[in-house]
Amino acid sequence: MVAGRSGAQKKWALSERWLPESTPRERLSWQQMVHGAAQKSLRALGVATSSHIGKYYIRGCYPGLSDVFARLLSEGLIVPVRIVDSERSRELPGVWYTRSDDLHLIDKLSTGDWEPRTTLLSPFDNLVVDRRRTEQLFDFKFSFEIYVPRHKRKYGYYVMPILHGDQLIGRVDPVINRTRGQLIINAVHAEPNAPMTVDTARAVAGAIEDLGVFLHAEQITFGKNVPEGWKSAFH
Repeated sequence: MVAGRSGAQKKWALSERWLPESTPRERLSWQQMVHGAAQKSLRALGVATSSHIGKYYIRGCYPGLSDVFARLLSEGLIVPVRIVDSERSRELPGVWYTRSDDLHLIDKLSTGDWEPRTTLLSPFDNLVVDRRRTEQLFDFKFSFEIYVPRHKRKYGYYVMPILHGDQLIGRVDPVINRTRGQLIINAVHAEPNAPMTVDTARAVAGAIEDLGVFLHAEQITFGKNVPEGWKSAFH
């Protein structure tokens, strides 16, 4: 397993030598492992199909998932749900599930009992790593362009989606110059339906500042390619 990093270089160690003694040592059968992993994945995803779960957590390593799903249903640990896109008056295809213990969260969401935030997501964040699910739920097409030739890139080398409340409203193309302690924002792209308000602009600017703090940047500079409606908040 990865036990550390030196710049971009990973340092590896044997798991049994690196993990603390408190790490569970119990050996699980495949069925036990899938039974627990499926629930953990569904808890993180909130709502998902069996296909989504198969691409999450222990990606592509869910042998006998259909049998485990049947068991989880019979045990009352998960329940089927319908996902409806109210703006387009359509129901999303597929059989979706959520955890029984999380049903109360749906009521809290419907009454506005939650605290939205604005943040930048890593291209590897689990909210966007399943590209098809991301597009299906958020109408947000996202691709990782690190391996795309520079002249063919649409948004940038390491583009980070902007999560604003429960919507993906744009993306940021950042690069860090560690020698100068400078975070350079090459471009900020807004989705067509992104709110062009002062509050939204400030929230996005705040998320970029948070990234700068995380990277220990002493200065943040912006390129010319930023949405007109958000320019006032970018300095």
